[in-house]
Amino acid sequence: MFFAFIIQARLGSKRFPNKVLKKINEKTVLEHAISRVKNVEFKNRIIIATTDKKRDKEIIKIAKKNNCLFYAGSENNVLERFYKTAKKFKLKNLIRVSADSPFIDPRIIEKAHKIYKNSKYDYVSNIINPSYPKGMSVEFFNFKSIEMAYNLAISKFDKEHVTSFIYKRPDIFRLKNFKLKKSYRKYRFTVDYKNDLILCQKIYKKICELKINDVFSMKNLISLVNNKSY
Repeated sequence: MFFAFIIQARLGSKRFPNKVLKKINEKTVLEHAISRVKNVEFKNRIIIATTDKKRDKEIIKIAKKNNCLFYAGSENNVLERFYKTAKKFKLKNLIRVSADSPFIDPRIIEKAHKIYKNSKYDYVSNIINPSYPKGMSVEFFNFKSIEMAYNLAISKFDKEHVTSFIYKRPDIFRLKNFKLKKSYRKYRFTVDYKNDLILCQKIYKKICELKINDVFSMKNLISLVNNKSY
């Protein structure tokens, strides 16, 4: 079973413009996300799904620099962009990871992969009943499901959020949510705002000082925050 990551990235964020180009140490937020995804143990391809706006050519440059495939499509209809990316590359099994998740733990992705691979679910994620920190979200689903969402979704919300049409309809799709015994949702390892970026920069600096393995875990991050050692 072959898998492909689709990482959505654009520079036109209203909350924090150009956030995926902001630097954490020497790499951009997007490059950190790509690097983390490259550490998973199963075979995959990485595709950056960006927009056809002139400003997002910077994202295409990053994709090329990091040996990733790319697709440029609609800015606002993200569902359409995602679907057309999957269709262009003839993908059957898709993984959705956010470009603003620079520290996503490959182990969480591998856990979702194991559930998806060994089951008949259409959609596997940790976001339906979230218990993982923000910035640790992952979704696995098949092409058939995203094609159905693309053909049937009408609302602006569903077109902006890609998978909402799928995970809100357990009557149509076979869904699986995996969660932690204890919720760690209060922790933020995403970059939605400038304060998030500052926190991630401080944490990463400490990780480098402590010489923690490149594939540092969610537990490492939570420990640093709890001990305020950054």
